[in-house]
Amino acid sequence: MFIQGPAGPIEAMLEQPIDNGAAVAILCHPHPMYGGSMNDAVLGLVGEALAEVGVNRLQFNFRGVGESQGRFDQGRGEVDDLLAVIDWAQAQGAGAIWLAGYSFGAHIVSQALPRAPQPSRLLLVAPPTAAMEMNSEAPPCPLDVFAGDGDEFVDHDALNCWPQARTHLIPGADHFFSGTAESLLAAIRRAIN
Repeated sequence: MFIQGPAGPIEAMLEQPIDNGAAVAILCHPHPMYGGSMNDAVLGLVGEALAEVGVNRLQFNFRGVGESQGRFDQGRGEVDDLLAVIDWAQAQGAGAIWLAGYSFGAHIVSQALPRAPQPSRLLLVAPPTAAMEMNSEAPPCPLDVFAGDGDEFVDHDALNCWPQARTHLIPGADHFFSGTAESLLAAIRRAIN
């Protein structure tokens, strides 16, 4: 399916039709310049955990990825893509909006918060605090952060910029959760149940 975005159609995938007032989680993928797309395996784990608690998921490709129109815009246009997807979901009758992002996707979620309608829940996986500027403004909703204790892209001290966040460190995990995917999935399940 496609959602109209500021740079043209945005390729998207909705787990099931949006019921009026139902919770919808919008998932943001890793860096487009390094192969990130809505089909990312780590986002798949997030989606699996969400499905178990009855939260519908909406995944999409940022501009220039897959069949989404446009070109990579250093994170600026990608924030606009996310805002367009949120607007679309709300226009379809979504109730609670959850925002989830992995790596670059977590960066985009944090940058979008000042302009986004108030989300009900935030899930940030491996936010790249050592490589990208994150919005440290306190979000107006519950925030869970998941990161590997061996992730070179995450400055663990910088995670304290969100004092109200519940931080879940995955022992032995790197940025890609190589060999630790089940531990990440278990942590997400515990956080949202």
